[in-house]
Amino acid sequence: MTPPLTIHRAALSLTIALLVDGAALTGAWAQEAPIPVGPAAPTVTVPDVSTQTHVSATTHRKRRRSARYRARRRHARAPLRLPAVTPYGIPRLHVKAAYVFDATNNRVLFQKNSEQVLPIASLTKLTTAMVFLSTSPEWDRVIEMVPEDIKNSSRTRIRAHEEITVRDLFHAAIMSSDNAATKALVRTCGVPYNEFIFRMNLLADSLGLAGTHFVEPTGLNERNVSTAQDLARILWTATQSPVIQAIMQKTDYTFVSNRKLHQLVNTNRLLRSQWQITGGKTGFIREAGYCLATKVKSPSGADITAIVLGAPSNALRFAEARRILDWTFRFGLTRTETTPESD
Repeated sequence: MTPPLTIHRAALSLTIALLVDGAALTGAWAQEAPIPVGPAAPTVTVPDVSTQTHVSATTHRKRRRSARYRARRRHARAPLRLPAVTPYGIPRLHVKAAYVFDATNNRVLFQKNSEQVLPIASLTKLTTAMVFLSTSPEWDRVIEMVPEDIKNSSRTRIRAHEEITVRDLFHAAIMSSDNAATKALVRTCGVPYNEFIFRMNLLADSLGLAGTHFVEPTGLNERNVSTAQDLARILWTATQSPVIQAIMQKTDYTFVSNRKLHQLVNTNRLLRSQWQITGGKTGFIREAGYCLATKVKSPSGADITAIVLGAPSNALRFAEARRILDWTFRFGLTRTETTPESD
C-alpha cells in the first residue's frame, strides 16, 4: 500500500505541472501565437483601422496646408491687376454714351459719344413732365383709368377703373416711370395727343437740341431719341421746376386709389448713396439699354449733371454712374480741359 504522504506528494507535483502548462498556454494566447489544429492554419494579420484613419487624416491636413501655402506664394508673386483705364486715368465705362457737365462753372468734364443719337426710353418723361406742367394741371382732380392706359404699358401696378388723383399719377410717372400713369395724364390734360407730342418736340427745338426727337410721351418707342449732351440740358431744364425737382428727390411715396394702396419707390438708386442728389430719372427698353440722367451737388457745391446711356444691366447703370461721379469729385473738377474716353 502506498503511504499517504507519497500520494500527497504525487498530487502536489501534478498540480504544479498543470499550473505551469496553463501559464504557458495563456502566454501563447496573449502573444496571438497560432495553435495548429490538424493541418497548419495560415497566419492572418488584421490591420488597425483606427490608426490608419488617423494617419490618413493627418496626411490630408498636411497636404491642404501645403496647397494653401503654395497658393499664397503664387498670389504674392502675381502682379497687381488694375481696371483698364484711358490715357486720362479714367476707368473705361461699359456704356454706349456718357456725359458729365459742371453747370456751376459751365464746363464739360467728361464725354463719351456724347453727340451720338440713341434711344432714350423713359428719359422721355422728363420732357413729358415739363409739357404737362405747361397745361396748368389741377392736382386734386381724379382720373379714372381706362383699359387703353393699361394696355402695352409694360410693368405697372395700376389697374383699369382705378380712380387716382393727378398728383398721385404725376408722382408715379416720374418716380416709378409708370407708363400707364403717363398715358392717363396725357389723355386727360386737355391737349390733343398729336398736339402734345408737337409741344414736346417744340420744347426740344427751343432748347437747341438738334439730336432729340419724340414720337410718343412714355419712351416705350425706340424712335424717341436724343444724345447724352442734349439730355443733360433737358434734365437741367426740368429741375428748374420746383414741382419736378421735389418729386425727383423723394425716395418713396404712398397713395390710395378707390381700390387699393400704392407704395412707390424711386427707381434712381443714387438717392440712397452718399451724395446729395438733386434730380434724376431712369429709363429702359431693350433697344436703349439701361439709361440714367442724374443731377448731383458736389462736395464743393458745384451742380453736376451726369448722363449714362446704354448700360448692359440695371446694376451696371448705377455702378458706372458712381465710377464717373467719384472720378469727377476726386479729379475732374480740378481739370481745366474736357476729358474724353478714348477707345
